[in-house]
Amino acid sequence: MATALPTIVLQLVILPLIAQKLNGDAYGLVLTIVATVMMFAAGIGNVLNNVRMLSDNEYKEKGLTGDFGILFIIGIAAVNIITIGSLWYYEVEGFMVYVLTLFLANAVFTKEYYIVRFWIDLDYFRILICNLICVAGYIVGLGIFWLGGEWQYTYIIGNVASLIYILKKYSISKPFWGKTTLLIQTSKMFCVLTISTILNRALQYVDRLLLYPMLGGNEVSVYYVSTLIGKTISIALGPVNTFLLSQLAKRKKMGKAAFWQVLGISTGLCAIAYFVCLLAVQPLLSILYPQWVEKSMHYVPITTMTAMLTAVSMVISPIVLRFCNVNWQIVINGLCFIIYVAGSLILLKFFGLMGFCVGGMLANMVSLCLMIVIYLCTYKEMERA
Repeated sequence: MATALPTIVLQLVILPLIAQKLNGDAYGLVLTIVATVMMFAAGIGNVLNNVRMLSDNEYKEKGLTGDFGILFIIGIAAVNIITIGSLWYYEVEGFMVYVLTLFLANAVFTKEYYIVRFWIDLDYFRILICNLICVAGYIVGLGIFWLGGEWQYTYIIGNVASLIYILKKYSISKPFWGKTTLLIQTSKMFCVLTISTILNRALQYVDRLLLYPMLGGNEVSVYYVSTLIGKTISIALGPVNTFLLSQLAKRKKMGKAAFWQVLGISTGLCAIAYFVCLLAVQPLLSILYPQWVEKSMHYVPITTMTAMLTAVSMVISPIVLRFCNVNWQIVINGLCFIIYVAGSLILLKFFGLMGFCVGGMLANMVSLCLMIVIYLCTYKEMERA
């Protein structure tokens, strides 16, 4: 509940209200910029979060403090370079747009990392409070936008407000620039997971990044609306990944029976969610996006199936991350990214936007199957050992 709340409010309340004040092309650009920030700033921040969680016991056992301030600076430098490059690539104009988008990217990255303290302590109540504050900030930012401000204020105020709450509860670790004997080992894990996470998030967000320069903002808007309900569910389930990782970080192994149980339950729930989405999507989209609902409905069955496959993968992913060789993350996500981009663009050429949607579904199917096979092979090796 705590982690799904900001996503649901953003997808079903904030963004539809922003869309009411923008035309199709302008809204498509907003969605593309948001996708860039979520893919890179939130992605890299979440990687640093996960590395801190996975390494926490080792640092405590050895009585070491440090390294993460250095990795934080490296991460935030990468986020700024990527954000500026993306805005330039999409030919975004206006000094204030650059400033506000950079501020937004930095706020998202920092919040995604520093919330790790609540996850390490399994303090789910404070995660709820943090995200309630974030939602309140979104609403304040939306009000500023409606009064004539830029749309970025919505995200900035929400993330900054929740970050202030986090830092009041947990101050910045000292020494910030501290370096330990584990720095090289931790840096390697950070680099590997950054590459794999960006590739993984690309399966969620690269659709907009590819479609905007090829088809324009209006088609991005139509496509986004067709994915809205399914993606809202899958993105809302994303923090389940972090929740499971926070639990698995404290375990040495996981039995095959438990793995099949997790896979079966998540698949069953997503199957139910799929049919509920198909029933509910048209009435809901008619309220949220009446201007694009008719065109979007053609793609809903495929895009919703893609979102459900993504959701199951999000549940399985932390199990593979915790118990299998970390390098498998790059193999899985790299292969699926290649299939996604190549398949989607080829099918887009022959079948239009529907072909693009099918390409995304195939890539997510391959990703899920690979995770299952890799875990089962790793489990067999552990049994022999």
